[in-house]
Amino acid sequence: MRSRSDDELYALQNRYLGPPGRTLLWQARYAAYGLWLGYAFLFLIIRAQLGIFDGFLGYGVVAIAAVLATQYTMRVITPDRPAAAVLALFAAELRAPRPETTTVVAVSDPRHVLVSPTRPRPWEDRR
Repeated sequence: MRSRSDDELYALQNRYLGPPGRTLLWQARYAAYGLWLGYAFLFLIIRAQLGIFDGFLGYGVVAIAAVLATQYTMRVITPDRPAAAVLALFAAELRAPRPETTTVVAVSDPRHVLVSPTRPRPWEDRR
């Protein structure tokens, strides 16, 4: 039997709970599994390029980082704001015009640096 939500804005979110008769230790929406795979693939590429965390530890770090990134991203994705809208928002944020900034270069002149022949000691009386 299919359940239909009375409110079209808050539709039921499909969650994979595990195989019949057995439940997993976590609940995740179907979109979270695909997002996790994407993050894991991206983090594996970054790990390989940087050459850090060799061996089994590296795969563990990648899996945990992908879980954390997925959890953070899935907090934003809701039935009101689907994943496609979040990606479009992120792309628009990257392409948004930014104000022009000017760089100020400061050069210190050694002629204006005060130098004393002896190094001051903290216990000496400074008058």
